[in-house]
Amino acid sequence: MYERYTAKARRVIFFSRYEASQFGSPYIETEHLLLGLLREDIRLLLRLQIEDPWKIRDLILTKIPRRPSTSTSVELPLSNALKRVLKYAADETEALKHRHIGTEHLLLGLLDEENTLAAEILREHKINVQELRQRLSEPTPPPAPPASSTPPPTHRKLPTDSIEIHGTKWDAETVHNRVKICGEIFWHWHQQPWHPCDIAVHRVSGRISFDLTLAANSQDYEVVKAGWKKDHCAVCRWELFESTDDLTHGTGNTNGREWLCSECYEKFL
Repeated sequence: MYERYTAKARRVIFFSRYEASQFGSPYIETEHLLLGLLREDIRLLLRLQIEDPWKIRDLILTKIPRRPSTSTSVELPLSNALKRVLKYAADETEALKHRHIGTEHLLLGLLDEENTLAAEILREHKINVQELRQRLSEPTPPPAPPASSTPPPTHRKLPTDSIEIHGTKWDAETVHNRVKICGEIFWHWHQQPWHPCDIAVHRVSGRISFDLTLAANSQDYEVVKAGWKKDHCAVCRWELFESTDDLTHGTGNTNGREWLCSECYEKFL
């Protein structure tokens, strides 16, 4: 079903499935797809001059009921409205003569299915379907021909002297080594807001662990809700913490274990 979808669009579907399970919904609805778009491609909404896209998430949270979450292993069907959204996304792709269905086509599909919560919220944020369609219909310049038959490198070529990240100069070798680790050891990186997470704390030593199963031994461990307040970029040590006002600190890219700030992800990976 998703053969024509780009990798980003497929991840949006995956995240919408996850969001539906978190809300205990029996169906994957259009608002869950919009939440998936926020997780995977917030830059799409930023390019449409939405100053604070995370307010969309906050608005959705106030408008849909939250039931006990369900396991992500449970198969959830698409709602009828969402099925139409995906069809509209495919239709928009055909009309624009694009080869693949991307996140921007999913956004058009959400706007085309007008009588839904997702479309209502997008209209409230002044996202115009005609303007978006016009922007996507503008031709893009063809890619430059390759300089040689040599396959392109896996990672971008980095400077050899010093590298500037967030206005600070870094030793190039240090950055190279950290980027190499992020690129070779860890798997898929995806964008999402940073939120505090629960930790298990040893009652005597005060040492912490992310393995919450340790709390089964309640005599030695206790769970501290939202006890982990910030993280650091694996390359430049930029602080990441919960913030809807400052996306440079409140949003990053993660592989489920490590984090990268948006600047390092864009520059190096």
